[in-house]
Amino acid sequence: MLVFDIRGPLAHFRRPDTTNTHATYPFIPYTTVRGLAGSIIGLSEFKGTARVGIRLMSPARTSVQQMSMLGKGWLGGGPDFNRPTAIELVINPYYRIYWSGDYYKELKDYIANNHSHCHTYLGSAFALTYPNYVGTYSYSAKDLTEKPFDCLSVIPIDAVGKLIPIPGTQYGRIGGMHCEYHGERRFGTIANVLYEFAGRPIRIIPYSKAETKDYTFIETEQGEIICLW
Repeated sequence: MLVFDIRGPLAHFRRPDTTNTHATYPFIPYTTVRGLAGSIIGLSEFKGTARVGIRLMSPARTSVQQMSMLGKGWLGGGPDFNRPTAIELVINPYYRIYWSGDYYKELKDYIANNHSHCHTYLGSAFALTYPNYVGTYSYSAKDLTEKPFDCLSVIPIDAVGKLIPIPGTQYGRIGGMHCEYHGERRFGTIANVLYEFAGRPIRIIPYSKAETKDYTFIETEQGEIICLW
């Protein structure tokens, strides 16, 4: 499994269900990670098979700014169209990505050697980022028993049998996050995703049949438990 970090001063992962206000997801979506991988190795569209774990390494903080749409010429407004628009930004995002699947070797070679075929950014072109190679980890599938464990990554809610709150933690839920991209702005399945605002561990008892779904819990050689989906 390839492990790398992405971070920057700003990010904007546009929620597709917003128009007037450009709201953002609080962390990088699964489909955006696949697009980032395609940019690094030079694919116009990533159509391979991969499972990804997404870990927050810093708190999910956002700020709303105003921007002008002057000269955009959309929504029938013409070249002089000017409408103040609110855009939500993620502040100082920092994520650790766990990648298992197609293009593993190509992606590892590019990131480990600080190369990229195209510009890499966090959701929007103004939010540049530079992937940082962490390493390659060995891992094994986590035995799904009724015993609770601490997961360090975000988790699809369907994989959670029971959430066990830890004092001092704060949980969030993202609804309808895309999990499949079929090209030409066509998307497939969606997931509701659980995360902890500051990136602290999430203690759960997993859904007993989670191994039959499109996600799996794994344990790395470092003892980290991650959900790949």
